[in-house]
Amino acid sequence: MEAMKKTILVIALASLGACNQAAPDTAATTDPNVEASVNTADAGFEAVAPGNYDIVHADGKVDKLVVHPGLTWSMVAADNSPSGGTIFNQDGKVCFVTEGVDGHRCFAGEPPADDGSIAVTGDDGSKATVKPTAA
Repeated sequence: MEAMKKTILVIALASLGACNQAAPDTAATTDPNVEASVNTADAGFEAVAPGNYDIVHADGKVDKLVVHPGLTWSMVAADNSPSGGTIFNQDGKVCFVTEGVDGHRCFAGEPPADDGSIAVTGDDGSKATVKPTAA
């Protein structure tokens, strides 16, 4: 479970870096109780790019992450265990909340490499590389 949490955070951070290259000014929502468009600057977070990502850990294990529109995520860890939750930005880091798990995990990332991959470091010191992938 701990490895899955680390993977999720790493991916979110990578997706944040990928969207920083062309981040939209608003984020759409399908929740009828929330305005249809939220100015991300006013909301205090940057948009996280929806898409598919590989999270490659230092030990070579790879988790498969999908960032969905609306700042939600789902993942299948290298051990085939599934998870999901929500994403937010705090203090310049991308943070992941895992459904059914107390608390959240945050990651800081380097600027994206030419191939779009991002080196990320978790608050716990764990390191990984987040790479965009095809669906």
